[in-house]
Amino acid sequence: MIKPFYTSYLLALALLIPHFVKAEPTTLQYQQILNDNLTENEPGVSVIISKNGKVLFKESRGLANLEHNIALNDQSVLRLGSISKQFTAAAIMMLQEQGKLLTSDDIHKYVARFPTEGNLVTIENLLTHTSGMANYTDDDDLFDKEIQVPTSVDDTLTRFAKHPMVFKPGEAMAYSNTGYSLLGKIIEVASGQSYKDFIEKNIFKKLGMTQSSYEGQELVAHRAAGYEQTEQGFINTSYINMDWPYAAGALISTPTDLNIWFNALSTGQLISKASYEKMVSPFKLNDGSFSSYGYGLIIEPLNEYTVIKHTGGINGFLAHARYIPEQKLYVAVLANSNHINPIFINEKLTAKALGIVLPEFKKADVTVQQLAPVLGDYRIDKNTLRSLIFENNTLYSQRTGGDKLKLITMSKTRFYYPNSNNYLVIEKNSQGQLVMKYFSGLSTTPSEAIKI
Repeated sequence: MIKPFYTSYLLALALLIPHFVKAEPTTLQYQQILNDNLTENEPGVSVIISKNGKVLFKESRGLANLEHNIALNDQSVLRLGSISKQFTAAAIMMLQEQGKLLTSDDIHKYVARFPTEGNLVTIENLLTHTSGMANYTDDDDLFDKEIQVPTSVDDTLTRFAKHPMVFKPGEAMAYSNTGYSLLGKIIEVASGQSYKDFIEKNIFKKLGMTQSSYEGQELVAHRAAGYEQTEQGFINTSYINMDWPYAAGALISTPTDLNIWFNALSTGQLISKASYEKMVSPFKLNDGSFSSYGYGLIIEPLNEYTVIKHTGGINGFLAHARYIPEQKLYVAVLANSNHINPIFINEKLTAKALGIVLPEFKKADVTVQQLAPVLGDYRIDKNTLRSLIFENNTLYSQRTGGDKLKLITMSKTRFYYPNSNNYLVIEKNSQGQLVMKYFSGLSTTPSEAIKI
């Protein structure tokens, strides 16, 4: 069994000190996390940590522009990628509160010609990624060749309409940027404004988010450049016309503005508490099970807490923002390069703020002969496997439909992911079956898969 991240000895000791008060982390402790994981002369991150909306830590590390040696700072503007989706979802809730739409509406009330193959698809299906619509970013030909070309909302939807549906609405949750592009169009039809104008006037301007906008070709003060790391070094990221990501990922902002945003969202300053609760509630699928995706936000356990979160990834930029409602703690990490894992850094900052002890990993050499018994496929559910693969002297894990991810061996049954707090443990159950236990998100309770 995997040992918990505390011991009974420490718990007993704590009970003997009734007046002990946990010291709040210092600025230097947070700063050390950035220093340990990033360098000053490469692209980096801009971060914020707040509690009850009050800033505890705000800092940047790395360069906003490599060519001009300009450092990132708290004014640096970065792409949000799919963190944009929570703004789109909130806009839908605002329009529902204004009586201009219902989340139960058939989408054909607003986008009459978009094909649904005879299925009823509701606005809520789009919000929760349960529509069954394909994800246009999975179309390599489109994503690699067409996203640099100027376009319009209607033209993108015409292009996306060529993709067949992948399941019946409500049967499953499958991430679909196409669905959020449709939500942007629905916002335009229901409000009589462009998506850009609606978001900027009704959210950014209203909340005083002065460094947030829909990214276009306008000049933006303090805009950070985006980079990709290659074997030859850093290069400028490839161009993307932001009218392709649109309502699914075209917004830019700063951690300071994101803190303003989520504090307002979670405290009823922008939408009602009832609307917010819908956004952060898991969605019930047709079979009675629940998806962890609400409206533009993911809801999952985090150690002994709940986390409301989302990640963003778009050309040259990665981002991760999370909120711990039990502590009213908000942590956002925005990065301007594809070589940085903002989830990893965010988890370290979150753990420090909550006093969670992180797992410790130590690499050990293991032969392929020792690994042989645990290699193969493990069933997560009826549609999903996670495989352990040994290729070219390297161990990988691969989830159905996902990329191969490198693993580092700690023993012949314990493995961790580089630049991550996630790890795998292989054990035998009482029936003698091999069970893969996957620990992620600082959880002490793993997800399990059985070897087939």
